[in-house]
Amino acid sequence: MRQTKIVIPVLPRTIDEIKNLDLDLYQDADIIEWRADFLPLGQILEAAAVFFERFKSFKILFTVRTAKEGGALELSKAAYVSLLKDIMVFKPDYVDIEYFSYPEAIKAMDKYRAQIVLSYHNFKEMPEDLTGRLIQMDKENTAFVKAAVMPQRECDVIDLLQITRDMTLEYGPHFVTMGMGDLGMISRISGSITGSCWTFSYVGEASAPGQIVISDMVRFLDLFEEK
Repeated sequence: MRQTKIVIPVLPRTIDEIKNLDLDLYQDADIIEWRADFLPLGQILEAAAVFFERFKSFKILFTVRTAKEGGALELSKAAYVSLLKDIMVFKPDYVDIEYFSYPEAIKAMDKYRAQIVLSYHNFKEMPEDLTGRLIQMDKENTAFVKAAVMPQRECDVIDLLQITRDMTLEYGPHFVTMGMGDLGMISRISGSITGSCWTFSYVGEASAPGQIVISDMVRFLDLFEEK
């Protein structure tokens, strides 16, 4: 049995696209991430009824990745928090919160901490203060803490792997980390060593640079993790 869970993002642009998705393509997913930010804000709740019904046999991570952290929507603080609250009526298994971009959201979603994935995305670099950021997020006692960074050198990748391992040993197995781009690709298949709980793969369209297509991801994880 694999240790690392595979998350596959789904990035629909229209409600009709959700209706026409071939669910057989996602059978290797442990978790489906709905990237709702590719829809207009005014259509997300209408689309949610369709999406959650179609993917009812999967665990679902709801994510609205904002422009502040590499996504497709620009949202005010009030609109962001309101959307997260409203989506909970559909009972997602997990919901992503951009901790440093919208710090007030965690308090507004306090009763859902057991379902929250606190996230941080840096598309420019591997920040020197990553350990501090992970510790700060971990103090919020949510389900998972996620960090995606952009390594610029090989040593950045090695540092990321070591930090992830250290955090897992010190605070427990609820960290999800990845180095984006080709340089960071190794971080996406090394969870059995570092302790990173999830890895993000893709079907059809990647949602971040360096993601590995699902057929290859399954093959790599089976090779490294199946005993």
